[in-house]
Amino acid sequence: MKTAIRAALVCAAALASVNTTHAEDHTEHSSMKQTLHFAGAGPHTLELRAITGSIRVEASNGPDVEMVVDRTVIADTEEALRDADREVILNTSDNAATVGGIVRERYQPSCGEQFHDGPWYRSEPRYEVRLDFTVRVPADTRLQLCTINDGKVTVKGTRGEFSVRSVNGPITMTDITGSGEAVTVNGPVQVSFVSAPQAASSFKTINGDVVVSFPDGLAADLRMKSLNGGLYTDFDVQALPAEALHTAQKRGGMLIYRTSGFTAVRVGNGGPGLTLQTLNGDVRVLRRAK
Repeated sequence: MKTAIRAALVCAAALASVNTTHAEDHTEHSSMKQTLHFAGAGPHTLELRAITGSIRVEASNGPDVEMVVDRTVIADTEEALRDADREVILNTSDNAATVGGIVRERYQPSCGEQFHDGPWYRSEPRYEVRLDFTVRVPADTRLQLCTINDGKVTVKGTRGEFSVRSVNGPITMTDITGSGEAVTVNGPVQVSFVSAPQAASSFKTINGDVVVSFPDGLAADLRMKSLNGGLYTDFDVQALPAEALHTAQKRGGMLIYRTSGFTAVRVGNGGPGLTLQTLNGDVRVLRRAK
């Protein structure tokens, strides 16, 4: 079941909200709280897709998803403020295997979606809408999290699989288990595991460090890469053969194979492939502090 929540509807029965408007600077603040319920035996997934704003997720002992959304609108005029209420909405999903919220804004695709119709650009912005999510979930919940602008993603204590993506913001995951991907463009990626991933996982950024810590006893095959930075680990490792591209170039009757640029090493007896990659920054694979 999906619903569309607009700023004008923040007093609906399922939501508790406070709304304050300052006419002199055309700024509006509101806070919405909602309880979302999983349906079926599972697996259960939390899906959150923001455009501008942060996402904070923490594991809880309860069976439901407790979600608080703080909304801030800054507009050029009172008319633009009203336009923002109509044109930027939060679609929520409830009573399903996958619950959560997707921010949809006119003229802009949602996080993780391609642009399909409408103008390719908008002239001078008339408003900015920021939605910050604070969510408590059952610990085993799978996570699908995505944000674009001016938003960090933080996760604490979850045990499910994860897909965490950002564009302009850091990703921090603390005391987690499970496997998946944590990918951003501008910002560091920092992840600490209580137990090592049991399936292939990746941790990537363009501008920032990638720092991932694992407990003693890690058994994995690491693929590490940085163009402008160093590669570090305090685990004992064994070098693996350099990877070659699947295709080769033919020059002067000879086949030229190029390496992928990754440094491959084995920790312990080897195991799931863990990829750690940045362009501008360091890659660090560390022992988890006891």
